[in-house]
Amino acid sequence: MKFNSIKFEISILYTAILGLILIAFSGVLFLISNAFLQQTDQQLKAKAQAIALTIRSYVNVLGESHDNLVKAVGKTITLKDENFLQYKTWKVSQWWLKQAQSLDLSRDYINFVSKGAKVVISSPNLDKGLRAIFLEDIQFPKRNEVTFRTLNVKHKNIRVINYPFINKVAGQYLIQVGIAQEPILQELRNWLYSIAISVPLILLLTNFVGRVLANRILQPVYEITHMANQITQQDLSARIKTKHFDREMGTLIESFNEMIARLERSFKHIEQFGYHVAHELKTPLTIIQGEAGLMLRKERTKQEYQQALRIITEESKRVLKTIDDLLLLTKLGYQQEVFKFEPLDFIEFLNEIIEQNRLLAANKGIGIRMNFQNILTPLIVKADRLHLRRLFFNIIDNAIKFTPEGGCVDIRLEQDQGRIISHISDTGPGISSENLKKIFEEFYRADKNTPGSGLGLNIAYSIAKLHQGDIQAESQVGIGTTFKVILPAE
Repeated sequence: MKFNSIKFEISILYTAILGLILIAFSGVLFLISNAFLQQTDQQLKAKAQAIALTIRSYVNVLGESHDNLVKAVGKTITLKDENFLQYKTWKVSQWWLKQAQSLDLSRDYINFVSKGAKVVISSPNLDKGLRAIFLEDIQFPKRNEVTFRTLNVKHKNIRVINYPFINKVAGQYLIQVGIAQEPILQELRNWLYSIAISVPLILLLTNFVGRVLANRILQPVYEITHMANQITQQDLSARIKTKHFDREMGTLIESFNEMIARLERSFKHIEQFGYHVAHELKTPLTIIQGEAGLMLRKERTKQEYQQALRIITEESKRVLKTIDDLLLLTKLGYQQEVFKFEPLDFIEFLNEIIEQNRLLAANKGIGIRMNFQNILTPLIVKADRLHLRRLFFNIIDNAIKFTPEGGCVDIRLEQDQGRIISHISDTGPGISSENLKKIFEEFYRADKNTPGSGLGLNIAYSIAKLHQGDIQAESQVGIGTTFKVILPAE
């Protein structure tokens, strides 16, 4: 497995998350056990202080001596009182019995030790073996210094406090009080030990499970990769099935399939486009070659040479016009930054174009009528003047071309909800409904004998779209055709 792969990252992330959870859980257990331990230490200190206070109380009643100290310790630890001293210590004994009951000393281990680790008195439950463990490595602390130890006795933990006790006559002693730690604390410690041992194994298992899950998650990616390696420009029909994948991966695969479908359409378009370009350029180049070859076969008259040159010039213009149109279509599709949009007065702009086309229409005996009534002026559009001019020239030139002599081209403006709609109608032969659907396609010509490359309307349509507008066509055979150029108004 490579370190820079998604599979590796997913498995490591999965393992890291579980590892953090385990560490956090272990930390909580540690804090709980530590809190229990602190509570135990506080209880031990309170019990040791109560025992020390009681011993001093007995000594104050009995008097300062070593023997009286031993008797006081015995009374305190064993909770017994001899009859002949009962009248002196009765009040202290009554108070201590209640105090011992509230402190629950009956189950605790109590040891009173002199210097040299000699036991003076110990509680009845502290047997010889346990007493020896209490005395192991015992050290008398400095004055007023309290220490704690944890002893392990027969798989049971006993928390012990070493509490210093000073007697004016007898010297320094040590009070040892031991409490068996609560089962829940022992269970928490066992949990900590178990987790510490098992965490590496759990993480290894988690890493393996993460890799398995990563394989399952990335299975669609592997299929996409395999499919992508099979796809070539000769065959773009392959698709990936999505029915057995998760929703997210299904969306990814659907997007990939849609991308392949777009590529397939693009390749078909490029193929057809190349065919049409070759076809459009082949005819004029063939004519140029034929005329030039014909003139080179033998000497010709001046008039024949002039006629051949006129034909070559016309066909060359046709080739250049086609090339210019193709370059413009490329800019419209892929170099839209060449457009410079600026506000312009649409009526003034359209009048200028119409006036320039009147001469061409007059030469064919065709009139141009304008109807700009009920228009609120000025009409402002944000447009690229050069390319929008090309759009209307193409549409009006097309209308003049198909209008018979003596006919008329009508141009009418309409305002509708923030849009400017230009109606350009001719009185030509019209277009059938079947051909009307294709007139904006590249290189399409309903009549193959009509001069032109079939790119004019496609260019006009592309320019309208780039201006956030549209072009629509309506036609009736034998009556004429109307083009509607729709542009957003400023």
